[in-house]
Amino acid sequence: MYNFKALAEKYKEEALNTLKELIEYKSVLDEYHPDSDVPFGKENKEALDYVLNKARSFGLSAKNVYNYAGHIEYGNANGQLIGVLAHLDVVPANKDEWDSDPFTLTIKGENMYGRGVMDDKGPLVASLYAIKLLKDNQIKLTKKVRLIMGCDEESGSRCLTKYFEEEEMPVFGFSPDAEFPAIYGEKAHANYHLYLDDKENVFKSFNAGERLNIVPALAQMELNVDLKNEYLLYLKENGYEGEVKGDTYIAYGKSSHAMVPEKGLNAAFILLDFVAKNTNSSVAKYLQDYFLFDPFAKKLGLAIKDNDMGLLTMNLGTFKLENNQLVVGLDFRIPKDKYNVVIEEKFASSMKQYGFSYSQDSLTPIHYVKKDSFLVRKLMESYTAITGDNINKPFTIGGGTYAKFIEQCVAFGPQRPGSPDVCHIANEYRKINDFVEDIAIYAKAIYELGK
Repeated sequence: MYNFKALAEKYKEEALNTLKELIEYKSVLDEYHPDSDVPFGKENKEALDYVLNKARSFGLSAKNVYNYAGHIEYGNANGQLIGVLAHLDVVPANKDEWDSDPFTLTIKGENMYGRGVMDDKGPLVASLYAIKLLKDNQIKLTKKVRLIMGCDEESGSRCLTKYFEEEEMPVFGFSPDAEFPAIYGEKAHANYHLYLDDKENVFKSFNAGERLNIVPALAQMELNVDLKNEYLLYLKENGYEGEVKGDTYIAYGKSSHAMVPEKGLNAAFILLDFVAKNTNSSVAKYLQDYFLFDPFAKKLGLAIKDNDMGLLTMNLGTFKLENNQLVVGLDFRIPKDKYNVVIEEKFASSMKQYGFSYSQDSLTPIHYVKKDSFLVRKLMESYTAITGDNINKPFTIGGGTYAKFIEQCVAFGPQRPGSPDVCHIANEYRKINDFVEDIAIYAKAIYELGK
C-alpha cells in the first residue's frame, strides 16, 4: 500500500514555489472577448499556459483549448476518463483591504496568504502535484485522469461550456473547490438584475460590489441633497463603519461568499437604509421593504427550506446608478428546482406599485449525486485514510462548482471541517500543512478512482 502522506511531503517546497509563481498572475476577469485569443484576459491566458508548461516539464501531456480551458493527462489512454475540475481565475482583490499584496504569496507562521490560495489556485496546484506524485512513483492507473482547468469559473463558467464542446466528458470526477469531506449536492443558482428608476432624483451616484457572488464590503454614493451630518449621526447610532469624503458618502461592511451572505455585512445596505430613513426615495424604500438585511429573502416571502439542501439564500452583489436608474444584481442559491418561477412571481408582485422591472440572467439547476454512490464512497475513504477524520460526513452546499458539468461529479475539498470560510475575502489564507496534505488526499483519491 502506498504511503501517500509521506510521498506528498517530498513535494512541499516545489509545490509551494509553483503556487507562488501562479499567484502572481492577476487572473481576474476584466472583460469577456469570445472571439479573441485572450477571451478572459491576458493574465488568465498566461496563468493557463504557465500550468500547462509546468506539467509538460514533468513529462505529462497537456492541451490548451482555445485559451478557454486546458487539461493535463495521466494514466491509461484507453481507459475511462476521470475528471479533476479546478479553475485559474480569481475574484478581485482590493489591496487596501489586505495586510499584504494579494498577488504575492506571503508566508506568516503556519499560514500562507494570497488571492487564490484557497479558491482555487492552491487546490489546483495540489491536484497537479498529486498527478506528478503518481507519475514519479510509477503508480499505474487502469483509467485516465485529466486535471481540467478553466479560466472563467467566477463569472459564469463559459470556459468549460466551450471546453466540453470540443473534449470528452468524464464518466465521473471531483472538483477541489469547496470543502471536505465531500459535497454531494449543490443548490440551484439563479442571477437576476433589478432596474429601479430614481423618480425622486435623490441619487447623484451609487456604486457597490464587483461580483454577484460576493457580499460588497464597500459602498459609495453621492446625493442631490446634503445629509452629511445626518449620515455621520446615523453611523454612530447604529454602530456602522463609514465616513464622508467631500460629497461622497462611504460605508464599510464585511465581505462574504454569496452562498453564505448571512456571514457578511452588505455595505450598500447601510447607505440605502440611511437614504430610506432620511429621504422620500422610492428606490431606497422599495429595497428596505423587500431586501435589506434579509439574506434568506423572508421579506419577499421566499423563506424556503429543503431537508437535504437547506435554506434559500439571496445576495445583492452589485449596485450601479446608470442613467438615473439603480441597477442591482442578485444572486440566489435555491434548494428546490423550478423555484425560480416563484421568485419571479414575488418580484413582479413587489414591484407592481413602483413600476420597477427585473431580468433573469442565468439559471443553473440543482446538482445531486447519491451519497452512497461509488464516487462519494471512494472519496470519503481517501479523505479518511489521509486525515484520520471519521466523524464528519458528506453534505450539501449553496455554492456552485464545476461539479455541475458532470452528472457523477462532486466537490471535494480543500476547506477543512470547522475552519473559517476565507474565499472571496481580504487576507485569504491556507495552512501550509493542509496544502501539502491536499496533495496526498487527491493522489489517494485519483488512485482509488482510477486503479
